[in-house]
Amino acid sequence: MSCETNRQWAVMDGGKFQPCGATTAALPAGAYSCFLDPYGQPYFMQKPLLVDELIDFPGSLPNRILHELDQFWTLGERFAKYGFLHRRGFLFWGKQGCGKSSLIHQITSKVIASGHVAFFCQYPRAFVACMEKFRQVEPERPIVCIFEDIDAIIQHHGDSDLLQWLDGNTQVNKAVNLASTNYPEKLDRRIIARPRRFDRILQIETPDESMRRAYFLAKLPELSPVEMERWVLLTESLPFAALAEVIISVCCLGNSLEETVKRLKDQDAALPNSAEYQNSDESGDDDYEDSDEYANSVN
Repeated sequence: MSCETNRQWAVMDGGKFQPCGATTAALPAGAYSCFLDPYGQPYFMQKPLLVDELIDFPGSLPNRILHELDQFWTLGERFAKYGFLHRRGFLFWGKQGCGKSSLIHQITSKVIASGHVAFFCQYPRAFVACMEKFRQVEPERPIVCIFEDIDAIIQHHGDSDLLQWLDGNTQVNKAVNLASTNYPEKLDRRIIARPRRFDRILQIETPDESMRRAYFLAKLPELSPVEMERWVLLTESLPFAALAEVIISVCCLGNSLEETVKRLKDQDAALPNSAEYQNSDESGDDDYEDSDEYANSVN
């Protein structure tokens, strides 16, 4: 239980004491990004989650995974009995817009609702340092660690720190890793083929008929049954991101359903697929170096 006070003394090496600000015995339940300050000290920044509760319905993939995680959290003694760290890893892959990030954020929001914490990895070295420091303060609290676009993280920062974490070299227990990628073929087999790095590798496909119907029923309850079936039929093969664009284009901008769906399908067909991507220019700009947090985290 969190217990805050106004001021306390920070205990330093060599018998030194410094006044510090308000303290808390536990991080508030929530999502956090991980950084290093200019002196190399880890710190956590609260991070908002973007969750579309409208794709959450009975039998959905988030609910199935959450059920699996609920069971996993109860098995710590079994893992310890056989000498294993209490860890689990999921890698979600699929085409852009299929809902990988929404899935991760939805799972994370429900984990947080249970009183746990989630940490997003942007800079692996800072992330590993933060996790080690977190475990010194809260050794037994379950954590969820998120690696969105893990292929991009590796491309920009290498894989040594990440492998150190995935292999359990840090000895951080009671952890679940959630990672996503649009391009699984860009991941070295060391990442995805070695047991215990990612125990479950799941393809996130475009929403099927029942999922599209549930989405439109939640977003557009005013549609008649006939109109609902028309929307469901015409949007076959579109990812979740495109379903949202269909609603915006038709209901907010006044475009026709048929024209909107055709435009989105033509647009999707014109995009390079993952097989073509590996031959494209990978030297494009990124925004990692544009932040103060980046500079602090790599110094």
